[in-house]
Amino acid sequence: MMIKKGDIKVELQFVKFSDERRKEFCIKTVIVKDGENLRVWKEPIFPEGKEHIENIIKNAGLLRRYYDCEICDAKNTEGKVEFTYVNGTTLEKKYCEALNDNDIKEFEKLLDLHKKLMLGKDNVTEFSPGEKFAEVFGDGEKMTGKPALKYCNYDMIAGNILFVDDRIVNIDYEWVFDFNVPVDYVLYHCIQNLYEHYPEYEKIYPLSNALEYIGVNTDMNILEGAYRSFYDYVISDGKEDGYALMKAICLKNTDTVDNVSHEAIVNKCECDRLQGVIDDLNRQVFDKTVILEDVRNELDRVAKEALIKQEELKNEYSILKQKYDKTIRGKVSKLRNGS
Repeated sequence: MMIKKGDIKVELQFVKFSDERRKEFCIKTVIVKDGENLRVWKEPIFPEGKEHIENIIKNAGLLRRYYDCEICDAKNTEGKVEFTYVNGTTLEKKYCEALNDNDIKEFEKLLDLHKKLMLGKDNVTEFSPGEKFAEVFGDGEKMTGKPALKYCNYDMIAGNILFVDDRIVNIDYEWVFDFNVPVDYVLYHCIQNLYEHYPEYEKIYPLSNALEYIGVNTDMNILEGAYRSFYDYVISDGKEDGYALMKAICLKNTDTVDNVSHEAIVNKCECDRLQGVIDDLNRQVFDKTVILEDVRNELDRVAKEALIKQEELKNEYSILKQKYDKTIRGKVSKLRNGS
């Protein structure tokens, strides 16, 4: 597919809409082929996202100062961030190859390297919570005094790290924070992300073992709570009619009804919350200190509760549809009778 960028036509290779977020964080990622070269850019979907895009450029400067690996070049072009396309092998692929071959020594070697990249250089201090931190990660009082990063590339996951010949390149730095973040928060998120995409590796080298190997010793409930707060920060603007929620409701497979009840929206939110509880419980299974039978019982209870909510939504939809159909039939009948 050919698209036009200025006066130049380029061939579209890939497009991704990250639009499940708050408006100021909704972006579009595009990869195009310009002759023999590939180009990548990110742009805001809404005007509210302009600052977020501009911050990505600033993030590159911070990372070059405090991190050892090479940072993918980026520039601001007509309100977009344009990146140099980098072709290489991801750290994620190397992790997979090591575990698929049951090469534990190689996997642990990669863990050591990943930890070094995540910590950066001259970048560790003692954690002291502040307002900016609380807005993103919630209450951090229990982590006071523990090792923290001065500047944090929170999403330095294995899929964002590329090996190009003898170089290591970080290709994505959208979520960089200029305030203290506990080291364990970052290590947990970036390593857990691998197991989230490849749960089968839990049988070969459990997540709990990987976290222990790289020195993560914070309680799993605290780590999970911090990640959940970050997720909520990205998708929720604290409003009942926030963009992400409204999008989810609009995409529901229902007929248009003028008067959708407020209760239906609340129930949708409740179902999403229950799904979050299920996800949290599933993650806790990785923690060897959790009693498996108790988790199963809790999952059964929550699943039943979710099914009940789903059934309530179905019944409510059926009632609304009947009212809608009755109204339409009445109007059609009046038209036929000439009234």
